[in-house]
Parts: sequence; structure tokens; C-alpha cells
Amino acid sequence: MSIVDAAKARFGRPVLLNVRPLRDRRHDGRGRCSACGSNTVFRFNSWVIPDDLRASWGDPRVSEAYTRRESMFCRSCCASLRVRRFADVILSLHGPGTGSLVVLVGDPAFRRLDVAEVNTIGSTGSLHSILAGLPQLAFSEYRGPDRLGEVIGGARNEDICRLTYADASFDLVLSSDTLEHVPDFRAALRETRRVLKPGGRHLFTVPIVASRATTYARAEVGEDGKVVHLLPPLYHGRGGGLYRYIPVGPDLLTFTEFGCDLTNHMREAGFEPEVLHGANDEDETGAAWVFSGRVPG
Repeated sequence: MSIVDAAKARFGRPVLLNVRPLRDRRHDGRGRCSACGSNTVFRFNSWVIPDDLRASWGDPRVSEAYTRRESMFCRSCCASLRVRRFADVILSLHGPGTGSLVVLVGDPAFRRLDVAEVNTIGSTGSLHSILAGLPQLAFSEYRGPDRLGEVIGGARNEDICRLTYADASFDLVLSSDTLEHVPDFRAALRETRRVLKPGGRHLFTVPIVASRATTYARAEVGEDGKVVHLLPPLYHGRGGGLYRYIPVGPDLLTFTEFGCDLTNHMREAGFEPEVLHGANDEDETGAAWVFSGRVPG
């Protein structure tokens, strides 16, 4: 992470926890954070979702579910509900009965795994600060097409559509809300499948709407290398309210809107797909889903 990105991260945490409409307080919750293990308050923030994204969904239930997903920040570690659901799934697969991801990272068996975190800039949030305790973590963020495979600003520069890692390098690949921002998510799935060992998994989240049957493209890259917009451009990063003016994250173009046929695309890439949930999740909008692609063997 560059100095600029680090400054944004430091600025972003107090902003996300405290700068919000007063009415949001009534939606706060309490509980145990599966990321850091704290018994804490989870803070709702309706400004994390921009108005144009709400309009694109056209469904108040989906809008509410995704606002909770992208907020409900742990007051201790600032993990969003999305991050905690991700932590829930990792715990269910690799540490049943373990209280938090912080505890799991200290487990000798988990520490022996080869784990890759492959993301757009900053998309795993608090999750990375915990996973950084793994001795064999390969951490990467995409910094551009030049110098792929090199460490830039503390992270390895990797394009998930054409990874520089060797075949069968990892037991676990993690990506969170990344595939919607790459020009070719099918190539990305093939690449994560390639770098996984037999029996390994790609765990990931993407924004998905359960009532949408079919995945479709909002944009693509033309033969001249320029982005072609098939629908009005839609960006993730900035939010609504005051967050329209506060850069708490990068603006990332959405190339793909995912539907329930995503599991079919995972099979085509060579995965055994599974749709998982965070602990105690009953939401049926798709906002709670975490995807697991397992490599046979």
C-alpha cells in the first residue's frame, strides 16, 4: 500500500465509524466480531452506498441488505459485515469452534497453509491486517499492467486475470468484491483455479442479486485496449451523503453484474462451486453470500 493509500486508510476508519446521519444510530447492533474477537458495537452507516447504485438495484430490500453488508462496522477493528461474513466462512472451513480469525491465524495447522490474497486496492479492509500474521501469506493488489509480479508499495502487483504465480501454488485463494471490477471474470476464475492445489479453494464475495438469473456485462475492453461502456458507467468506492466528497476508497468501474448463474461459470472454470453464508444469516437478497470454488482432488 502506498503512502497515499495508507493515509486514506487512516482517515477512513474514524470517518466510517463516526461520520454518518444521526438516524443511523437506531440500526446499530452489538455482538462478537468474528474477525477480531471483540464483544463490541457494530455501527450502521447509510452513506456507504451511492445513490446511483441504489437506483441500479431498484429494490429497497436489496439496497438495505447491501447497506448493512458494507457497513455495520466493528468499533474495535472496523471490519464491515461483509468482512465478518468472510471470516465466518473461513472459520467454518478451517477452524470450527474457533472464536475469531485472530485466533485462527495463530493455529499451527492454518499457519502451514499457502494462502494468497488477490484483490483490487483495499477490498478486504480489516481482513488483511489479520491475515498479515500468516507466515506464508502472498498478498497482492492490482497496481496496473506494468511490472506484474513485482512488489510495489508493500504489495505484489498481480492481475487476477493473468497471475504470475506458478501452477498449484496455494491451498487457499481469497478475493473480496474483486471479480466485478476486472474486464474478464471468466479468465480470473480460470487463473485462480490454475494456481490452487488439488483440494484447494477460492473463497470470494461479489455483489450479487439473488433474483437476477443471468450474469451480464456493463463494460468491456475493446481491441484497442479502451473501455467500451455497454451500460451507463457504474462505480464502487465513493458513497452517498457527505461521502460523495470524502475519498474513503478508490472509484472502481463495474464491468460485470452477477446473477445466480455464477456457479455455472465456476464449474466451467473447473471448480466445484458452493454458496455459503456468514453465521446466523437469513438474508435472501444475495448480499450475505460467500462463494467457495473447490478444486477436485
